[in-house]
Amino acid sequence: MGEFQLPRELSGPILEEAERAGPEEACGLIVGRRRSNRVRATRTVSCDNLAPPEARARRFEIDPRLLIEVERAVRDTDEEVVGFYHSHPDSEPIPSELDSIYMALWPDKVWLIVGQGAGDEGQIMRAWSLDLADQGSLREVRLVSIDTVMEGQIRQAKV
Repeated sequence: MGEFQLPRELSGPILEEAERAGPEEACGLIVGRRRSNRVRATRTVSCDNLAPPEARARRFEIDPRLLIEVERAVRDTDEEVVGFYHSHPDSEPIPSELDSIYMALWPDKVWLIVGQGAGDEGQIMRAWSLDLADQGSLREVRLVSIDTVMEGQIRQAKV
């Protein structure tokens, strides 16, 4: 995967959700379309963090039933669950060791992480994936912010 396109209509709400969830991790699903070496987000599905309360500052867990529900909803459409997002409330948006384990379970997905930037940068987002051609090594995916899209393609959803 060479590029992950994220419309501003979706990135803003993800950043706001991450801010509201602090000091716990926020998490959700990314629905979109794959075209060749590019993935384009079309909507997000915010999820409750089901990790044990004492672990939510360093860990997220998405309800598998919700994931199945969303996957069923997009079946027979041109959309699919293309990735997951979560936040690192007090660290950089770099996959943790636990994130890497999750990524190995879902190697074809984009992993968008909202974390803290250096200095005055505030919150920043970075996208990651596993490079299956390179023995499953972790690699950053080019994150492209999109300003405008055709009406009806972008929608924020809460299932």
